[in-house]
Amino acid sequence: MKVLLAPGGLWPEPAGVPLAGSGPGLAPGRVASCLARGWRAVRPHDALTLLPMADGGPGSAQVIAPDQVVSREVIQGRGPLGQVREVDLVRLVPRAARSGNRHRGEASTWFLDAARLLALPADPDEAAQEVLEGSTSGLGGVIGAALSRTGPLDTLLVGMSRSAVHDGGLGAMDALGGLRAAKELLSHRSLGLVLADDIALGGMSGAGAALASISAISPERAQELDRRACARAMEVVSEAQDLDAGAVGPHRLLPVVSALDDVGPSASAHAGDSTGTARLSASTWGTGAGGGSALVLRALGAWARPGARVMAQILGLSDTVRGQNLVVAAWGELYDVLTDGVVGVVGQNAASQALPCIVVCGRCAVSRGELAAAGVTNAYGLQESHATEPWDATDFHGLEARLTDLGSRLARTWSR
Repeated sequence: MKVLLAPGGLWPEPAGVPLAGSGPGLAPGRVASCLARGWRAVRPHDALTLLPMADGGPGSAQVIAPDQVVSREVIQGRGPLGQVREVDLVRLVPRAARSGNRHRGEASTWFLDAARLLALPADPDEAAQEVLEGSTSGLGGVIGAALSRTGPLDTLLVGMSRSAVHDGGLGAMDALGGLRAAKELLSHRSLGLVLADDIALGGMSGAGAALASISAISPERAQELDRRACARAMEVVSEAQDLDAGAVGPHRLLPVVSALDDVGPSASAHAGDSTGTARLSASTWGTGAGGGSALVLRALGAWARPGARVMAQILGLSDTVRGQNLVVAAWGELYDVLTDGVVGVVGQNAASQALPCIVVCGRCAVSRGELAAAGVTNAYGLQESHATEPWDATDFHGLEARLTDLGSRLARTWSR
């Protein structure tokens, strides 16, 4: 039997936001290894393919296999409070074009794991400090450093997710040299935002409104900070529009040449307005990522796509699914199956080949009907529905042991 293990990470979500890389939990590679170990202990002759998945959140660069990488380097940057952090910059192996092989010297695609720089802390008090004092300037710094490595026809993909910082992205813009310098820099580059979180910056369900739930600040203080961040960010959007309107001569349209197919703005219905700034606002899809940096960067000329879909293309999910007999996905806590999330993307790819897809998760609160609509046959949770102790109330080794046992159970149930 041929089984594809394509799990995301198992991270707790105490406020509905995955704490990727923070606190207890397992990265996608460890999830895949544990499931494979348990499966092989019971069905050693089954052919297992391990393809850990990511969504652009912290650590996404780690799932990119060595044979897909031309080069990998570490860039040092500043975290929200000035602390030194490291992010990966990966240059991807070019894929053969549909009309033939690529020639040497053609454009490259790069992936910057920038989400690690502004990763959401597990401690609400630490998160509160980042809300009140944090800046996105470090993000602008590492983006500028990454762009300096790329060529004029290259595509730089920047992984971004939810953050406790909420400065509207002004720190990032300032680190890129201010509005005019940043606008000029991005006009000569193809910059894509790989969004692990589609939340808007402002609004009733925006990143600002959620600050009180992810940190130890009051709703009143969160509302005040949100109003300020949204106002400042929208000033940048308006000023960027004025620069476009006052530009002399024809605008240069950069060709999107990439290791990905259709990597440009038209590749996602969600990014339909990302070709310009006319419809950008604080309530636009995905603008809340990176403390609002997603809104400012899009005003400066960047485009955006759902992270799980971009990572699926980088990793070659659709090709790997073909010829399998079963697909196994995984996610930390499943309250719904997002179409553009890891489970939704894996389920859709399995369904396209009429393959059963099962999901492993820490906790599952999704009905069978919702799972079926997403191409998922069944879900297996580490936490029982009526259990009082949360699934992540154990150490790293205990979580690995439980996941390995579940891998054995799945093999007994599904292998034939």
